[in-house]
Amino acid sequence: MKKLLLLTAAAVLAAACMRLPEVPTLGTVELPVAAEEEAVWTSADYEGKPVLVVFMGSWCPYCKMSMPAVNAAAEAYDGKAEVVSVFMDADPETVIKVAKEHNLKAKALYNGGAVAQEMEVTGLPHAALFDKKHRAVKVWEGFSPTLEQEFKEHLERLTK
Repeated sequence: MKKLLLLTAAAVLAAACMRLPEVPTLGTVELPVAAEEEAVWTSADYEGKPVLVVFMGSWCPYCKMSMPAVNAAAEAYDGKAEVVSVFMDADPETVIKVAKEHNLKAKALYNGGAVAQEMEVTGLPHAALFDKKHRAVKVWEGFSPTLEQEFKEHLERLTK
């Protein structure tokens, strides 16, 4: 019995000394919106709502293949969650052109290189889903034909 008590105490003490990993958060993101009028998208405006951030490049074929999944999420969760496409491009006209060509429903942001670097994005497309407290809950790297269904499943849980 003494041994069991000592082992339990040692396990509790060891657990107390261990640091739990920090959950990455969205933080404060401010990026220009690729639109006719100048506007800035700010993550703080969406506190209390899940946010899906999809990093893209106008030149990226896999990003273009991901746009239908992004569109479906933006349409299905309009008002319940915020869905944004963050383009690496620094030129808003290029982003506007690609967004129009692909009928992109999500807000198209541009000049996202610094944010991508901060979020340790290593390839495109790259999607990150944040809960209502803007804590990261899921990350997708690259294109997948199941992306639309995966976005739906995760957003459905977060918007209940």
